[in-house]
Amino acid sequence: MEARMADYEVRARRNNLRLRGVPESILQDELPIFVRGLLHAYAPDIPADMLLVDRVHRVPKPSYLPDSTPRDVLIRAHFYHIKELILKTHRSKPNPHEEYPTVRILADLSAATLRKRREYQQVTTELRNRGLRYRWGFPTKLIVTRNGDTKILSNPEEGIKTQAEWGPLCSIPKDTQRSLGQGRRSQAD
Repeated sequence: MEARMADYEVRARRNNLRLRGVPESILQDELPIFVRGLLHAYAPDIPADMLLVDRVHRVPKPSYLPDSTPRDVLIRAHFYHIKELILKTHRSKPNPHEEYPTVRILADLSAATLRKRREYQQVTTELRNRGLRYRWGFPTKLIVTRNGDTKILSNPEEGIKTQAEWGPLCSIPKDTQRSLGQGRRSQAD
């Protein structure tokens, strides 16, 4: 039942994007214009009539964040493939326009999904340190590819076991390890 509820919530959030770092000085009435400009900066080749947004609003700020931190902005893209294009573009070039230097674009994930992903933190940290790429699957699992070998890790223990089986990987230069450790992190990491 828990998996079904999680599936329902993930599907309900499927077209949502979370914008982090949008200044509070941008009022609710100005958010749709700001969001349209941001989306156009990330997808300049997409016609304006395809960059439709169904909803845009600020979400309550968690109590543990300082007062100076702006609230996140939640948007619902009308077309799923446009939402995916925006996320992909943001991952490849985080700041395509100088007008939006502080804005990060994240997938809108449920609290349960974020909690599950945090359980994998030790595994994802090690994967990043080793220079291995991974992606998330549903229900929460990691899909890791190394030298053409793909492993699906259904729980953190499998991740630790797989890393032990793979043993020491080709050595990564220290400067590369540092840059991997300082790279962009997802909402869940």
